[in-house]
Amino acid sequence: MTNDQLLAFIAVVEKGSFRSAANAIFKTQSSVSAAVKNLEQEFNLQLLSRETYRPSLTTEGKAFYQQAKKLLVQANELESLGHKLAAGAEPILTISLSAMCAIPPGLNAMKRFCEQNQQVHLSINTEHLSGVLEQLQREKADLAIGPHHGLDDSYEFIEISQITMITVAAPGYIKSISDTITHAELRQLPHILMTDTGTTPFDHFNVIAGGKRWYVSDYLIKKSLLLAGMGWARIPLHMIEKELEQGELVPLKVANFNSTSQLPIYLIRLRDQPQGEIAQSFWDAIIHHER
Repeated sequence: MTNDQLLAFIAVVEKGSFRSAANAIFKTQSSVSAAVKNLEQEFNLQLLSRETYRPSLTTEGKAFYQQAKKLLVQANELESLGHKLAAGAEPILTISLSAMCAIPPGLNAMKRFCEQNQQVHLSINTEHLSGVLEQLQREKADLAIGPHHGLDDSYEFIEISQITMITVAAPGYIKSISDTITHAELRQLPHILMTDTGTTPFDHFNVIAGGKRWYVSDYLIKKSLLLAGMGWARIPLHMIEKELEQGELVPLKVANFNSTSQLPIYLIRLRDQPQGEIAQSFWDAIIHHER
């Protein structure tokens, strides 16, 4: 199977005829027809039905077409990357950042690293819960920054900071008769939680069994719902310091619950994933800064 065969097959499907496909890819009609026929013979499959003037995909052809398009795009991207690297293209460092780290731990060290490596392009993907590590597993990120959730021996990680998590609501939202709120008082009120961005979600931590739960996709929405008096939640302190000072949100003390806690934040990488020079330099810079 060659790129020319795939290109000819895709062109026939998208242009609707062998003649139009030939014109589109600057080949003769006979060479396009031969390329598609060779592709079918290689797998002993009929990919196109030729019973009418315009060829149509068979059932097998539909499945093959979808994968062929993906493969051809990846091949073109790989070729483009090879040319860019040969020409000294600027390297990219991709970091999977937990959404709770809106102010990334080690920000000063990150800034200094970028100043010292101005050729580096920094790409940051914000994720939550299992999505943070999934970016590493799928090789979509070089490094990750986030809490301990899901970490095991397959990862190398080191603590670089801590985040204070605090439970809050709008003033007067909860009509508690005491300073300490019971689970029964909260169970019927919406607990606003962040949606897990991974494909195999973790169980949520610090929740009340049987309680009402609302899910949002980012902390800005979560904060807005809290300010509107539409629920209660745990949220990073650094995101709501101003609102606490101004009395727009108030801390809650919940019985038998992590109302306020310190959450360690780690710099993370896969043990068996080869590290590029830039990723290793960034790792060393952050670790050196924290020490």
